[in-house]
Amino acid sequence: MRVAIAGLGLIGGSIARGLAASGHHVTGVDAAAVLRRARRAGAIAASATSAAEAAARSDVVFLAAPPRANLRLLRSLVAGGHGAIVTDVGSVKGPICAEAIGLGVGRFVGGHPMAGSEAAGFGAPAAALFEGRAWVLTPVDGHRPPQRLLALIRDLGARPVVMTAAEHDRAAAFLSHVPQIVAWALADAARGDAVTRRHLRLAGPAYRDMTRIAKSPPQLWAQILDQNRAEVRRALEALRRGLARRAPR
Repeated sequence: MRVAIAGLGLIGGSIARGLAASGHHVTGVDAAAVLRRARRAGAIAASATSAAEAAARSDVVFLAAPPRANLRLLRSLVAGGHGAIVTDVGSVKGPICAEAIGLGVGRFVGGHPMAGSEAAGFGAPAAALFEGRAWVLTPVDGHRPPQRLLALIRDLGARPVVMTAAEHDRAAAFLSHVPQIVAWALADAARGDAVTRRHLRLAGPAYRDMTRIAKSPPQLWAQILDQNRAEVRRALEALRRGLARRAPR
């Protein structure tokens, strides 16, 4: 298939590598320097100056920029007019699905691959990042996602999982968003303690595993948490109650 990917960071770059390796024709949209690296790596076969330009010659478009940028890209695609299936890879589905409904984009399918790392940028991607991972899809029209999109996700080694945007955002708050906050909080607490910060080298696998994602890009996460703030607050309150029950008395 002919696939366009707007944003070649960790997720978009990994999609590009994986689909190119599966024989699909991938067009990238990003900064010129990133596009040059992607071409040299064999992740893209062509480039475009805008998502609308790429969509005009593609079967499927992946919006893989930060959440606010994806909203702008979706609007630009509507203005440009094309017949491609449009999906995104953002961590929050409510706002962009609501935007698609408001714009009348029935061919939009919200998406969120449940995979990633604390790394960022095109240097981080790996073609096998999605192998065996769930890939959430939230169609805005309530219908089954198009076969072309399902086929691409399976070519990446992922498992499509269909649910509503509201279900996704509730679950993601507990399974992804609050863990990020906890990682930051634990790392900050350890570094903030006068004794512990002198002995961080003593940390074992438990601390390292729980704080690994504290290195994730804070600017990106600020957008994610802002878009899902109600569900994140709900999950934090549940965590607070859980900590109160488990804490020594």
